[in-house]
Amino acid sequence: MDISKVRYYFKLLMEEGLGFDLSDPNLSGTPDRVAKMYCQEFFCCVDQPFTDFKSFPNAHHYDQIIVSDKIHFVSMCSHHFLPFTGNAWILYVPDQLLIGASKPSRLVNHYACKPQLQEHLSWEVMNALEEGIKPLGIMVVMRGIHQCMKCRGAQQYGGSGMVTSVISGLFKEDPTMKQEGYELIKLSLLDEEN
Repeated sequence: MDISKVRYYFKLLMEEGLGFDLSDPNLSGTPDRVAKMYCQEFFCCVDQPFTDFKSFPNAHHYDQIIVSDKIHFVSMCSHHFLPFTGNAWILYVPDQLLIGASKPSRLVNHYACKPQLQEHLSWEVMNALEEGIKPLGIMVVMRGIHQCMKCRGAQQYGGSGMVTSVISGLFKEDPTMKQEGYELIKLSLLDEEN
């Protein structure tokens, strides 16, 4: 990424494309702020694989579902370049390896840093987890609120969003395991009511 080009072209967009007066003290630093935000935050991980898998041997042969819940994420819609935010649930049944408790959050946040569709983000998270620790099954569920639906077009203000889910292994093969996964997500959501 070239932060100086992002700054230059965003300034051009603001001044010549949109006709804004950048001598306004509230707008004068905006091209720099936007360039930093795009290059250092929103798009910092574009085309970089997730390499931060700290795994541990499954020494006690744990063979039940592990849930990392309510993982907050911020990503960018590739259609309108507006953010979508929400929560993710990552469930897995380990085989030989377990991952550190913070790794699912880091994994989601890593792949959220690029313009994309929520459906693709769900797949990327599942595929990276599958490749990183090769569990017996994975379920990734994401609920996102999309600003392109909220502040333009459909103008959905009441919490309307999108839910995506992807599953593999035991969650795909065994309907009871899949149902148990969804029940654990429901249990996670009950905590919000207390």
